Amino acid sequence: MLKISDFSKLSRISIRMLRFYDEQDLLKPILVKDNGYRYYEPTQLKTAMHIHYLSYLGFSTVKIKRILSTFQNGKDIIQYLEVQLDEMKDEKLSLNEKIDSLTKTINKIKQEETLMSYKVEVKELPAMKVMAKRGIIPTYQDEGLLWKGLTSELSALDMKINYPNDSKTMTVFYDDGYKEKDVDAEIRIQVSGNYQDTENIKFKTIDPMKVASVTFTGGYEHITEVCIHIATWISEHNYEIIGPDFSIYHVGYGQTQNPNEFVTEICYPIN
Repeated sequence: MLKISDFSKLSRISIRMLRFYDEQDLLKPILVKDNGYRYYEPTQLKTAMHIHYLSYLGFSTVKIKRILSTFQNGKDIIQYLEVQLDEMKDEKLSLNEKIDSLTKTINKIKQEETLMSYKVEVKELPAMKVMAKRGIIPTYQDEGLLWKGLTSELSALDMKINYPNDSKTMTVFYDDGYKEKDVDAEIRIQVSGNYQDTENIKFKTIDPMKVASVTFTGGYEHITEVCIHIATWISEHNYEIIGPDFSIYHVGYGQTQNPNEFVTEICYPIN
């Protein structure tokens, strides 16, 4: 079973929204202990994704319950999506983004596309020296603010940094659960040599760790699918998540502007 904080982070749904789904009888925890702690099964992650996405598209709680109760395959949901699409086309221009998302969803189901297949690896990451900058960013999509800040500070201080040939860049997410805003993140770059800390840049050695990881090619919109896959695998193989997750960017914006060429590794420390 997963604690609500782990379930929140893996599903990328805030703890507040998970409690709301519980109150609305959309997604009930498998277990609520006497102290009020909620626990979920990994198999509920896909249901959570469906609920969150249908809510984003504007479906009411009543309609979501009806869809979930009748949903068996893609054809079952298309009729609901098409009706909702017609309603949204009559609304203001501010709904265009949701209309486009709904259209793509219908087309994707009609084309019988399937989810990507991901392979989980258990590996020992060696100790490494890193240059790190930690901060609070508005949302997960604003991670670039940290990278720009790091680059600007290094330039202003005229710091010369040495990097190993296979230097890794990564981001660690420290929040206890998925955050809709004010995300606590730390960017890291593997370095060689010793350096003095600055006001905002810290140099440290990361201890070796065992992780369950998945490496995938493509845009960052696949991250939620990858997290669900890893969570299910961890539970089925009797491992435990013991630290904040992080992403290693093997190929990112530093190498290409085409998201289809990105190569990202999602890692969860385990024991």
